[in-house]
Amino acid sequence: MGDPVVILGGGSFGAGELARLLTAHDGVAHPGLVSRSHGGSPVASVHPHLGAAYPDDRFVSRADWTAFRESRRIIVFSALRAGELAGRYRELEAEWAQAGIGDRVLLIDLSADFRLDEGEGFVYGLSEWMREPLAGATRIANPGCFATALALGLIPLARHLMPRDATAFALTGSTGAGVTPGPRTHHPLRAHNCVPYRPYEHRHRSEVDRLLELRARPLDWNFIPYAAPWVRGITLTIEARFDEAPDTDRLAETFRASYAGSPFVSWTDTPPELTSVVGGNRCLIGGICRGRRAAVFVVLDNLVKGMAGQAIQNLNLASGWPEDRGLGHWIGPYPV
Repeated sequence: MGDPVVILGGGSFGAGELARLLTAHDGVAHPGLVSRSHGGSPVASVHPHLGAAYPDDRFVSRADWTAFRESRRIIVFSALRAGELAGRYRELEAEWAQAGIGDRVLLIDLSADFRLDEGEGFVYGLSEWMREPLAGATRIANPGCFATALALGLIPLARHLMPRDATAFALTGSTGAGVTPGPRTHHPLRAHNCVPYRPYEHRHRSEVDRLLELRARPLDWNFIPYAAPWVRGITLTIEARFDEAPDTDRLAETFRASYAGSPFVSWTDTPPELTSVVGGNRCLIGGICRGRRAAVFVVLDNLVKGMAGQAIQNLNLASGWPEDRGLGHWIGPYPV
């Protein structure tokens, strides 16, 4: 019997992905899903793809933390909307302390609430570049999906190849906007369309700037994201300019060396395709140089490597387990 798992915000896409992926993880117990809006409803009524793995499970509207008094450790994933965990964090800490489990909770937040906040002791969880701080961590802030793709592509460039500047363009599927539809995110309005949004101002930029300072060097770069007509997956192009002409072989060697010990990030000699990563925790990177410019292409699944899969990867790193535990093979089906 593995460590018990509680997923807050159980009705979200991120929670559904966590529940799907954790069925293959032998280090944890069957997750319990908490949702105030779906309390008492069958899990499969919100996440139909989980019907086989969660046939009799129901959402609970509130977690009974006293049930974990005898547990060695309690793993809590928060898939709450942005701002909700920050607003409830002190209350949760008090509940955990009252239940006698405060020093045994490993909390991994999938929202943006603590990614830039160092006052609460959260470790920023970009797995490939934060392995040492993640070891033994008990409070982890999962990166944003765009931030993950951007950082995996930009850090090796800035760290080893010294570009003058860079511009990034990325397209993401509609699941990146969350469960609740809005006038610019509802899929029927998004289908057969492709719209830039928050150019130069996307909130994930600040995450990447901090990572560049920590793991490489500051870089003059810009980012323009697009709302794409598909459901899941990010495809990113980074164009970097150099004072001296770069070389494609050195570009490939730099990325291969940077991710030589990373089970989920791979260099491809041809531009990677989005369909190669959807549903799994892989990130594929390719690139080419022409003159004084280099183009780097990154693809990943925003709900897996950009969210739930990376959260489990961070759980593994925090626990001293193999990084790919529960993630080393294709897991399906997925809902969208």
